[in-house]
Amino acid sequence: METVDTTERLKKLRELMKERKLEVYTKEASVIRESGLIVVEFICGFTGSAGTAVVTHEKAALATDGRYFNQASKQLDANWELLKQGLEDVPTWQEWTADQSEGEKTVGVDPTVITALDARTLDEKIKKKGGAGLIGEKANLVDAVWGDKRPPRPREKVKTLPLEFAGKKIEEKIEDLRKELDKKKSAGLIICMQA
Repeated sequence: METVDTTERLKKLRELMKERKLEVYTKEASVIRESGLIVVEFICGFTGSAGTAVVTHEKAALATDGRYFNQASKQLDANWELLKQGLEDVPTWQEWTADQSEGEKTVGVDPTVITALDARTLDEKIKKKGGAGLIGEKANLVDAVWGDKRPPRPREKVKTLPLEFAGKKIEEKIEDLRKELDKKKSAGLIICMQA
């Protein structure tokens, strides 16, 4: 596992943050948010499938869960603090973000990778700590740092797993889902994979 020097990347990101009057910027990644995943990898060097990067003008932190503690500790350079989520006395990325916002600081977030409920909850935590609040930053600041060197989005076709791995035919799964929706008196189910 290679450690990437993120000094220049963070410097450019912080310049963009200053231009937009942001003191804190967060970027979340997970397996279902493939584009967010590679963006977090670019800014901090962490290649795991779940993590959130939080950057201030002075500090940077990556929050991840126990599956990735060893990997992250090897991949993050000295610019980054590792927030080991789930351990006692370690703040969540939301708590760490709110702590950094003290003194009327503004926190920017990519609105495409946070739910409305999570955004409201984070905004409340920020204001409770004395921060100015949370704003959705329409421009992906990490992409702006990356520029034209960003690799293209994956274009692999979706694969259907053989029945021996899937357990049921697609039609059976859909029928089971419809029965569950009827039981719960739900009109439908939205499944979204952001790429």
